[in-house]
Amino acid sequence: MASSSNAVTSGDLIDLVSTSASTTVYPTDDTILAVLNTRFRSDNPYTRISTSNLVVVNPYKSLANTNEVSAKDYEERCYKDTSMPLPGGPAPSSPHLYELAAKVYLVMRRRNQSQSVIFRCVRAVAL
Repeated sequence: MASSSNAVTSGDLIDLVSTSASTTVYPTDDTILAVLNTRFRSDNPYTRISTSNLVVVNPYKSLANTNEVSAKDYEERCYKDTSMPLPGGPAPSSPHLYELAAKVYLVMRRRNQSQSVIFRCVRAVAL
């Protein structure tokens, strides 16, 4: 099984999937929940499932990275700079709602097609 610490650091649940020549091993629900919980507790409520899916665990508080400066940074990194990350270069941007918005806007502009963003709320109760 892939290390959950990689997924916690990158914010990408795909890092939990391990593949060999003959099998693909998917993470357990407990592993996914542990990654989401660890990121949430470190004020990183955004986690990628894929390039077009984002899980957000609502922190019920304002976060430092939801401001104009952060929005501008994600615009620069995700909309204006579409180059592939190079080894030794800057780290890819951390998952964020601003990142998703910039990517949706980029696709809309490039394809000249309307795009949709679907929000789905699932209420969970902590025991």
